[in-house]
Amino acid sequence: MPTRSTVRRALSAAVPLLFCACATAAPIRVPVMHPGEIDMTPYRSVAVGELRGKADRVLTEGLEEALVATNHFQVIGPSRTASALGELQLSVADLSDPARAAKLGKALGASALIYGDADESYREEFSEDRLKEKDGAPTIIQKLFGELTVRATFRIVDGSTGRLVVTRTYGPQPIDKQQLARSARAAVVERFLRAVVPYQEFVTADFRKDGDLPQLESGIGFAERGEWKKAQDSFRAAAAQVEKNPDPDRKKLAKAYWDLGLSYEYAGEYEQATQTVRKAYDLSQDKAMLQELDAIARLREESPRAAAAGAAPEVASGK
Repeated sequence: MPTRSTVRRALSAAVPLLFCACATAAPIRVPVMHPGEIDMTPYRSVAVGELRGKADRVLTEGLEEALVATNHFQVIGPSRTASALGELQLSVADLSDPARAAKLGKALGASALIYGDADESYREEFSEDRLKEKDGAPTIIQKLFGELTVRATFRIVDGSTGRLVVTRTYGPQPIDKQQLARSARAAVVERFLRAVVPYQEFVTADFRKDGDLPQLESGIGFAERGEWKKAQDSFRAAAAQVEKNPDPDRKKLAKAYWDLGLSYEYAGEYEQATQTVRKAYDLSQDKAMLQELDAIARLREESPRAAAAGAAPEVASGK
């Protein structure tokens, strides 16, 4: 079954010198380092404090684990931070006072303190639809939609001065309703245009080549440009060349008919495509060709002409 992509011409292995003359480096994946949004260069050791709120414990532990996994900081965990606060008779709320925050930083030997607030909310929506089947038996469809939102505010304090370095709040990204509306409207208009105007798409096509049949190469070139009549002429010429032989090569003839059948299919000539691909299958017994016959049948059923033929009696009856 063709899939959405560009029609690609297969490169022949018989021209290695051409590869050497115009070879280019293949794209490769490479790692790229990006600096953090906050300059943490002065801070090599960080103490993780409490993130107060409904999501406090889980998010605090997750923050500690994530910082450790970076291998970028010496991390002092929340339990040790809490112990130091108790020994100094301080609370997390006291860290807003630079003098007290610096006192904690000195006790822990931390160059930065991280603490803040974390909240989460959850909501559910339940709906039920009752459908009545033709046999009278009801069908009940129940839907449950759940949404959990987490919002956290992180505060970074300089451990030596106790001064607040930065405050950042993170939560769900706001939804751009205007962009959603534009996309939805464009999709609706595009779908309607496909119903009333012929449109073009690119697919991956499995055309076959043969070194003894240059007409196939020529036909594939026309196919790449969407010149289907010229492509069909080339493929028919290839088939005619093979059939001139008193004992035609079945494999070569199957290739010619296969390419000709595909050119009919992509031109929307589904009846000719079916007949020609079937000839190719009879010659080669290639099961992939049976799958292509199924694909052609589906395209024929979905074609506007088939839909119009089905609608004609209804129009004639005046309904």
